[in-house]
Amino acid sequence: MSAPTESEQRLSYETRDRIYQVALYGSAALFSAIILFPIYWMVQNAFTDSQAVITEFAWFPSTETVTLENFTVLTAGAVPTYVINTIVVTVGTIVLVVAVSLVAGYGMARFRFKYKESFAQFLLLGYMFSPIVLGLPLYLIWSETGLLNARIGLVIALSAISMPFAVWLMWKYIQTIPESMEESAWIAGASRWRTFWDVIVPQTKPAIVACALFAFAIAWNDFTFAQILLPSQDSTTFAPGIMRLIDQGGYTSWGDIMAVSFLMTIPPLLFAYFLQEYLLKGFEVRTR
Repeated sequence: MSAPTESEQRLSYETRDRIYQVALYGSAALFSAIILFPIYWMVQNAFTDSQAVITEFAWFPSTETVTLENFTVLTAGAVPTYVINTIVVTVGTIVLVVAVSLVAGYGMARFRFKYKESFAQFLLLGYMFSPIVLGLPLYLIWSETGLLNARIGLVIALSAISMPFAVWLMWKYIQTIPESMEESAWIAGASRWRTFWDVIVPQTKPAIVACALFAFAIAWNDFTFAQILLPSQDSTTFAPGIMRLIDQGGYTSWGDIMAVSFLMTIPPLLFAYFLQEYLLKGFEVRTR
């Protein structure tokens, strides 16, 4: 009996394709499970009786332990203040980042000045520093300028973190808009400001959404800056506020914590889901 040839020892195309498909979908399923399981566990505990969360372990909720009482925490204690502070800081950060990045990105795209490329590269150096490294000096500066325990102080700090990427993105995106469109508006008698508002801004909506979502993610999920720059219990945001309550022993209901965390997770998911088309267009920037 002759030994099998080399071609016979090789796997067939169908076998290799089947192995590839199994590996692809298997790894995708594993990755999805790792990402989605903490969210599932949070949602389950949010609708589970607080006592059952501590005393019982169950992969799936039972009808005896399902409750909506955990969500009453939104109107009790200091939690509503934390949520309101988070919303105010997030909205303020988005508005400031989008406004400044639009103007700065337009200036870098349309005006020529010395060391422009070096300045653009210098902007990205802001990502070389950890928030904890910047937070301590800012604490000293804010305490001297009266911005400590002020939401505007946190808005400025978070905007400074978001600004380099937003300006860079807006700069590159505006470069893709033909200058001839602005020149046509100038010939018609429009001022530079009117041209900027009527010609540039409408075409930068994808980049605006991308910058807004980036600023939203940083401000909404911030812990370090809020913990350092808002030491007062009444002025802090959600993440450090809940942590302080737990550390002080005044807030031990894990069902309530999961309920608030679940509701705080919904806005980012909705934001990303409904604006994903604009978001993807905003990141499709030509860099050549």
